[in-house]
Amino acid sequence: MLKMKINPNKLRKHVLDMVYDKQSGHIGGSFSIAELTAYLYNNFNLIEGNDKIILSKGHAVPILYAALYELGVINTINNFREINSPLQGHPDKEKLPYMHATTGALGQGLSIAIGHALASKTKKLNNKIFCILGDGELQEGQIWEGFMLAPKYKLSNLVCFIDYNKAQNDGYVKNILDLGDLKTKINSFGWETKVIDGHNIKEIHNSIKNLGQWDYPLCIILDTIKGKGVSFMEHPEWHAKAPNKEEYNNALKELGYESN
Repeated sequence: MLKMKINPNKLRKHVLDMVYDKQSGHIGGSFSIAELTAYLYNNFNLIEGNDKIILSKGHAVPILYAALYELGVINTINNFREINSPLQGHPDKEKLPYMHATTGALGQGLSIAIGHALASKTKKLNNKIFCILGDGELQEGQIWEGFMLAPKYKLSNLVCFIDYNKAQNDGYVKNILDLGDLKTKINSFGWETKVIDGHNIKEIHNSIKNLGQWDYPLCIILDTIKGKGVSFMEHPEWHAKAPNKEEYNNALKELGYESN
């Protein structure tokens, strides 16, 4: 059953607050996975259970902090990116145990997720391991080694999401395969592969509702927009740009909240 307690735009609002307050952080790639984040935290036991989320594109961690804050798991987001804070600029599981992997060095998350999935399968745990990759991250060779390895161990408990937002730190993603070719390539390695609208929660739900009914891992390519939710932020320049006061207030209005 689809459950949605968390509103994606509320998560975007929290991300906007964090980045504006500290004048540092990543809005674009956080906004593009707001629907996915809301769905996963609403429908899987990522807090106290054995389900895990590995944010390989670790710079988008503000969206995870926003979900934890909205669920009441953490009581403040005002310490984002402060020295010794549990809310670092990339996930740090030593400082915040609700992060299931310390990430930020792009290209490593899928390998970490495969390790978790293999360990869970060995222990016969009935859980799900979710990995979120960026499309620019597909330029890393280790990602493709992971794609080749996972089907060998029939990791039916592993789901890899690719945030196909078509933009990275230095502009639009270069040499990226189009959606059809990317799906074909990953599928050829032995994955069940689907392409969906990454901003449609029902499509996200339907894409994984039969998870575990086959003997291979699942890859969901999310067709998304970087900076989704705020029109003027839907551009590569908002990968790691912090808004000024006017931009902040305008963004709040587009998200459906009153300006400060």
